[in-house]
Amino acid sequence: MSPLAVGIDVGTTSVKVLALDAAGDVVAVASAAHGILDRAGVVEASPARWWESTTAALAALADRLGGLEAVEVVGLSGNMSSVVLVDNRGAPVRDAVLLADPRGAGQLAALPTEVRDALTSATHNPLTTVFSLATLLWLRDAEPASLDEAAAWLSAKDYVRLRLTGELATEITDAANSLLVRAGTGGWDGDLIAAVGLDNGMFPPIVDSSAVAGRVRPGTALRTGTPVVAGTGDMAAAALGAGDPSPGQLLVSLGTSVTAIAHLGAEPFAPEWSGRLTYHPLPAGDGAFALASLLTGGLAVNWLRSLAGTAALSAAAGRPDPEDPLVFLPQLAGGGTPDFVGALRGTLFGVRPSTTGADIAQAVYEAVAFELAAVADLLGEAHVRQLLLTGGGANLPAWTSVITDVLNRPSRTLATPDASAIGAARLAWRALGHDCPAGLAAVRQDPRPEHAAAWAHRRAHYERARRAAVSYYLSDEQRR
Repeated sequence: MSPLAVGIDVGTTSVKVLALDAAGDVVAVASAAHGILDRAGVVEASPARWWESTTAALAALADRLGGLEAVEVVGLSGNMSSVVLVDNRGAPVRDAVLLADPRGAGQLAALPTEVRDALTSATHNPLTTVFSLATLLWLRDAEPASLDEAAAWLSAKDYVRLRLTGELATEITDAANSLLVRAGTGGWDGDLIAAVGLDNGMFPPIVDSSAVAGRVRPGTALRTGTPVVAGTGDMAAAALGAGDPSPGQLLVSLGTSVTAIAHLGAEPFAPEWSGRLTYHPLPAGDGAFALASLLTGGLAVNWLRSLAGTAALSAAAGRPDPEDPLVFLPQLAGGGTPDFVGALRGTLFGVRPSTTGADIAQAVYEAVAFELAAVADLLGEAHVRQLLLTGGGANLPAWTSVITDVLNRPSRTLATPDASAIGAARLAWRALGHDCPAGLAAVRQDPRPEHAAAWAHRRAHYERARRAAVSYYLSDEQRR
C-alpha cells in the first residue's frame, strides 16, 4: 500500500479518522460517537470518552485498510474553545467544558474596563463565552480546587495528542482562542494573563502547528513510534481540507454550528468587523482568517428532525414563497455573529393550521441563509465572490440551493463532509516536507435569478421578525 497520513478530528459529538494518500485522495474513513453532557446551563464532555472514540475509530480504520503499517504521520484537529484540565500525570481533573457552555459570562462582564479594552485591542475579538478565557475565569471562581489540582489546561485535540504521545503542548490556532495571545504573535501574552488573574504556569508550551510534537505510544492501532504533528483547531483544519485558502472564497461549514471562514492572508482585520466577526490565525504562517459563527444551523435542523422526522428535511421546497408568513429564527442556544445576542432563542412566526414539517424545514434553511447573507454584507464583495460548502448539512440539496440563491453567488459543494480531518492529514504531510494537493471533488451550483426578487422580500420579512424577537428576548432578560 502507498504511504498514508491519518487525520484525527475530535468533534463535539464524534471522532472522525481518515487515511489520506500523498496525492490528496481519501483512502478510508471511520468514526466513533461519544456525545456531550448537556443539561440546563452546562455543556460538557468526557475527555476519557474522546480517547475511547479515538481508539475505536482507529481500530475501525485499521480493519478497513488491513492494518495501519502504511501510516507515516498523524495529524489532529479538534473542537475549539474546549477546556480540559489535566493534573501532573496527564489525567483529567474534571469533565471538559465546551464552547457552547454559557458559564463565564459573569466573569467576563466583571473584568475591569481597562482589561476588557486591552483584550479586545490585542486580539481583535469580542469578549464572549465562545472563547476559552470565559471558562478559565469561571473555573477560577467556581471551582478553585479544580484549578489548584490542574497542572495545565488543554484543548480537545491537544488532550488526545497527550494520550497518543505523552507530550504536553498546544499550537497557535487553539492557543489564540483563549484571547490570551496577541494577534500577529506566536506566544502567550504574560501581561494579559496577569491582567485577568490566571497563573502563567498552567499554560502549555506553544509549538508550530505543522511540527512533530511527539510519537505514538503503544495502545492503539497505529504503529508505535509514528510521528504525530501538533495539529490545528477544527476551523483552520477545515480551511486547509477544503483546499489552499484563497481570498474571495467564503468557506461555509454546515455543521451543528454553521460557520463561515474568509481568508485574509496578510490583510489586516477591518475595524468595522471588530466585535462582529472573530479573528483567528491559520497554521504554519498561512496568514489569518475572519470567522463568522452562527452558533446554530445543524442544531436547528437536528431539532426539527427529532420532531418531524427526516422526510420533512428532504421535502422542503428549496424555493421562495413571497406570500408565506412563516419565519423561523434558528438561534436555539443564543445568537452568534453579527450581534452575539445571547438571550435570543428559536422562534416561529406565522404558523398556520396548514403548516407542515416541510414548511418549517424550508424556514430553517432560509433563516440560516439570511444570517449568512448578513455575514456576506459585512465582509464585502471582495471577500465573498464564491461559496464553498461543506459539513453534514451540505448533503441537503434544498439547503445548499437556498444559500446559493440568497447570497447570489456561485457555490461549490464538497463531495465529503470531512474537511477538518482532511486538513489535519494535509498538515501532517506538510510536516514530512510533502505539499499534499487538495483533491476534493465539488458540485457547482449557480444562483437562480428568477427567484431574486422573492428572496429579497423574504429576507426583509425575516429581518423584521428578527428585530422584534431581539427586542422581546432582551426585554424578557432585563425583567428577570
